[in-house]
Amino acid sequence: MSAGREILAIARPHILGVAIAAAVTFGWLLTGRYLLWLAPVVAADWFFVNLLNRVTDVAEDARNGIVGTALVARHARLFLAAAFLAPLASFLITTPIAPALTVPRLGVMLLGLGYSYRIVPTLRGLRRIKEIYAAKNLGSALIFVLTGFAYPLAVATRIEPATTLAVLVLFFVPFEVTFEILYDLRDLEGDRAERVPTFPVVHGATGARRLIDALLVLSAIVIAVGLFTSSIGVREALMVAAPVVQYVFYRPRFARGITARDCIVATHVATAELVLFLVGTAAWSAAGLPSDIRL
Repeated sequence: MSAGREILAIARPHILGVAIAAAVTFGWLLTGRYLLWLAPVVAADWFFVNLLNRVTDVAEDARNGIVGTALVARHARLFLAAAFLAPLASFLITTPIAPALTVPRLGVMLLGLGYSYRIVPTLRGLRRIKEIYAAKNLGSALIFVLTGFAYPLAVATRIEPATTLAVLVLFFVPFEVTFEILYDLRDLEGDRAERVPTFPVVHGATGARRLIDALLVLSAIVIAVGLFTSSIGVREALMVAAPVVQYVFYRPRFARGITARDCIVATHVATAELVLFLVGTAAWSAAGLPSDIRL
């Protein structure tokens, strides 16, 4: 693989893409605006989180055969500098024009640092979020909540009711964690060797599969409850398709073993679903059809 393709893989564009799509989609649902200008901000912050993780996880990634690991190992200082440069440069732009973004962005930075470095105090001393059972997955989900929900809300002039926000977040978190577990299934051997207490390491692949299924069902239930309590409308309820698609996608691949490509494709599928939702609802509104149908 060429150095250019390796660098692209190291940047994890599939993660950047889904994070941007989530921020624009949920931003529109909660504020009524297409906040496209947030895209480079979200990309810069997730670039920081991803690259920091690549630099500090060289041993584990090498065991799992992750593309670009050798390149990261050879130029660790350069990649580390790039990780910090992207968000710091964007802070110079966003702080004067959108100061309300500063606090949630600092939250993402702190979580990214805690995920990769031993700065989290525990009863066993300082540890990484990644080394704490369950916190690894929830920490990553929280970063998505910040970039996908807190960033748009920080710059909003109009905000949907708190009940709508609650339903969307409670739907999103368990759904997002299913991706985290899929990636952990991909990294099972390396995580086991490095003693990272992921769900697949602690409970085995079958236990992880059962947890994914339960989380997908939970996401669908949240949408159903939100719809029938009028906390969300039919438009938002269309998102129930996401856990269904996830189940159909991952189950046959789980049977033969989750691969790195499976994880990337699953992430691209989620991005495509968000983009389709944006395009479809925009076309619906442009046709003059009612956009907020509630039971």
